[in-house]
Amino acid sequence: MRIALVSFEFPPAIAIGGIGTYAWEAATMLAQGGHEVEVFSAGKKGPEPAEKFGIKVHRFDADNRAAFRKTIVPTFSRCHKDAPFDVLESPELGMEGQEIAKKFPDLPRVVKLHTPEYLLAQIGWEEPTLLEKLHFTLGCLRKGRLAFLEKPPFEPESDPECLWTRKADEIAAPSSAIGNRLAEDWFLDREKISFFPLPMTPSAELLSLEPATEAKTIGFLGRLEPRKGVLEMARAIPSILRKAPETRFRFIGPTWNYKQSDMETWIRKNFASSLHAIDFVGAIGKEQLANELKKCDIMLFPSRWESFGLVCPESMSAARAVIGSSSGGMAEIIVNGESGILVPPKNPHALAKAVLNLINRPERVTTLAKNGRQRVLDFLSHEGILPLQIASYERAISAAKKRNA
Repeated sequence: MRIALVSFEFPPAIAIGGIGTYAWEAATMLAQGGHEVEVFSAGKKGPEPAEKFGIKVHRFDADNRAAFRKTIVPTFSRCHKDAPFDVLESPELGMEGQEIAKKFPDLPRVVKLHTPEYLLAQIGWEEPTLLEKLHFTLGCLRKGRLAFLEKPPFEPESDPECLWTRKADEIAAPSSAIGNRLAEDWFLDREKISFFPLPMTPSAELLSLEPATEAKTIGFLGRLEPRKGVLEMARAIPSILRKAPETRFRFIGPTWNYKQSDMETWIRKNFASSLHAIDFVGAIGKEQLANELKKCDIMLFPSRWESFGLVCPESMSAARAVIGSSSGGMAEIIVNGESGILVPPKNPHALAKAVLNLINRPERVTTLAKNGRQRVLDFLSHEGILPLQIASYERAISAAKKRNA
């Protein structure tokens, strides 16, 4: 099968988050499975490690997804003319395959679900204080308009990402959480939706780490922003330290804007009494991941909601005990009590209680760490997911034939 994979994110040039990680895993999985893959991605031209798998990577110097989806059309057209693609895959976020679909309406297309803009806005929303509301309204009045600081509105019939997804021949959901939520919010045709997890091949460095045997250092991996549960983790730290004062915490990842500053600055200001126990590592590259995870015993992922959450299985594959959110796709990766612990989102008390339980039961840390690694190897292997992904493409091809007829 000849597959066009359109993804603004694709490492190493653009490696922002989970979409890029997925695109790499999917492309290499498909290529190793004997399929022909061409990737259309943003970023400067340079060395492409994917080429060693026989993957052709096209790079486009575009600053955002809107520019990217238009820029790729001429190159895609030439490639499709020389050797027609059997199927096009692109994410719902940014409608990256939209312009290609306009030019080649007969081409079977799969929309891969990640987390659309409206949902990102809803998850990240925090109820403003009365003072923040007042400052916002006064600022608007000074500009000659009346407006109030309110939760972002959601109108599916005018949402371009929704309308793009509805036109797909096949919708691939990495979890029932994201698939069912968008089916409900966007009124999607459920007959078009297939459910199968994202593939993951843990690196040799992650698999070589010895399983955690205690709970002295607690880590977080990801962007330091509200929707990742960073505020809840910060609020849990003081109560953990009161009962386990030797515990240490590591925030691994880039800090994002928060409250007219950034999240790291906010934590430092509001939890000054706990700073002796906290390290802010900052952003890291893939080559540093194993070494950073080695310094941690437990990893916390208390996200308010995740469509999947790839940092969670990465940490599980490193044989770290994980405590994750029961809200969203992470709950489909972790088998609660066996390969990790699930806690409700926005609940610092439950988070602290789960951490303290593992601090007091080091033997359980080791059990969860070992079981978590095995869970990833069994649940997210290329061997298990490749046939599901190919079946999804075949359904898209079959649906496009009916549509075109």
